[in-house]
Amino acid sequence: MSIPESPNAVFVYGTLKKGQCRESCWPLQPESIQNASIRANLFDREDYPALGQGENTVVGQLWTFQDNDIDKVIHALDKVEGAEQPGSPDLYHRVIVEAYDDQGGSLGYAYTYMYANDPTEDGFQPMTPDASGKIEWVR
Repeated sequence: MSIPESPNAVFVYGTLKKGQCRESCWPLQPESIQNASIRANLFDREDYPALGQGENTVVGQLWTFQDNDIDKVIHALDKVEGAEQPGSPDLYHRVIVEAYDDQGGSLGYAYTYMYANDPTEDGFQPMTPDASGKIEWVR
């Protein structure tokens, strides 16, 4: 499967998940929300998580939108996540990742936000996988 230039989905793992404090920041309703995972490392701090490069299984949600809505969604989320804002250093970088279902099958590609710096330098602690080998941020 080739990586699309503009996926129509966003993988979220922290405060933007359904039921979390920033759920209201989504500018549009998605077509669907489903449990998903990606390969990365997850870091925790009192206020929010940070995603970094890695090979752990990070559990979150895949929010899928109409193709013609994704630009509006990304524009809003870039502001929330401090990504690609003119004149300001990035807090997060928007990247494209492959998302997986519970059995490890590909759900396709999605945008997600990775912390722009080394999370440990900003007070984040690495999270360790649970007995099933997965990492999930829950508040």
